[in-house]
Amino acid sequence: MAKFNETTEGEDFIASAASRETAPEIMKAIAFFARDLDEAEKLWNGDGFGVICHTTDLWERVTGNGKHEATDFFWGAAGSHWWADIRGVE
Repeated sequence: MAKFNETTEGEDFIASAASRETAPEIMKAIAFFARDLDEAEKLWNGDGFGVICHTTDLWERVTGNGKHEATDFFWGAAGSHWWADIRGVE
């Protein structure tokens, strides 16, 4: 069974980054942890942390484990402050 991020549906989810005003790196990280579109949508909407993946897992994937600042990336309405917004969700 293919991983969600390697499916056409996963690729379409990642490709929706611009319309969601979200950095492609964040979309790729979400798709990496999600098993399907439903889980990806939950994570993008801020749900599913602590169940699908932990917020720190997402941060590590997006920032290259701190090689880049979280504020270099943007996520919808939270913009470049996405990490500050999701950090305490779990």
